[in-house]
Amino acid sequence: MMYAPSLLDPAAEELRLADVVGRGATEVAREARTLLGERFSSVTFMYVLMRAFEVEYNAARDASRWHEFHGGPRALSDADLEKLLAPWLAR
Repeated sequence: MMYAPSLLDPAAEELRLADVVGRGATEVAREARTLLGERFSSVTFMYVLMRAFEVEYNAARDASRWHEFHGGPRALSDADLEKLLAPWLAR
């Protein structure tokens, strides 16, 4: 399902303002899941990462493979997600 940016931007802004700076990527992902509720998916997670933290597209796309979305051989572990998003979350 596709969502209009107007439905996702408030969650991205809230995530950006949430006390997640210095916290890990898995905490950010779980906060995003809480904020988005039923709208939380790999696609909406990509969007809010790019909007809230200016994560570049390829990194956001890779982050959308986090194991809590789906399993499989290409799923990212928590540690992989931490390493991937560290450059943007450390700002």
